[in-house]
Amino acid sequence: ESAEIINNNIANTVKTNPKRLTGLGTVPLQNTDLAIKELERCFKLGFKGIQIGARVGNEELSAPRLEPFWKRCEELDILIFIHPSSFYSDRFGEHYMLNVIGNPLDTTVAVHYLIFDGVMARYPKIKFYLSHGGAFPASYAARMDHAYGARPDCRENISMPPSYYLEKFYPDSLVFTIEQLQYLINTFGPDHVLIGTDYPFDMGEYDPVEHVYQVPGLSSANRDLICGGNALRLMNMTEEDCK
Repeated sequence: ESAEIINNNIANTVKTNPKRLTGLGTVPLQNTDLAIKELERCFKLGFKGIQIGARVGNEELSAPRLEPFWKRCEELDILIFIHPSSFYSDRFGEHYMLNVIGNPLDTTVAVHYLIFDGVMARYPKIKFYLSHGGAFPASYAARMDHAYGARPDCRENISMPPSYYLEKFYPDSLVFTIEQLQYLINTFGPDHVLIGTDYPFDMGEYDPVEHVYQVPGLSSANRDLICGGNALRLMNMTEEDCK
């Protein structure tokens, strides 16, 4: 019922300016059947994606009971935006570490489970959009690949190195430095990086377009992809939908 209330309000808000606003819905992942039901309703409402957390209570996103949900997401070709709710630790009590470290760490764990438990392998067309520059795996994928080669328990559910599946994710541009953004673009490709803001929070990037434009050597075509084209494509929209 909470998800329905939220999604109805989002749908009504989008109607006030459909050329400027696009809806991402929410689903009750704690119940697989209800989550699929609300996912399908979101699709009928015209939503172009959904937003979920990096885990469901104490369960990981790769929990076996969620298999039908991921299957339906792939069938509907709907974008899934993962945003964390932090990764609690007593060690994160000072200096805003609950956010600075905790948020990307929460996403990091989710990405590892989605890869190592084979979700990305079983649903190769699924579209996961990651906040905060894709979190820590985006910069340290070689450690996953090394584990894949060194340990049998790291290749039980996948037939390719983890970095192969990591490249199927779509990180946002919220990494704060030009060098890190350039690394993301080089690693994932300009067709896999989407603009991110974290607006209206204090950890946001308040001039995200300028941030993209500061990347040296980036063609105008690739700038356009990152600043909007990729988002339109992943949400099955065109520029005409915004005019």
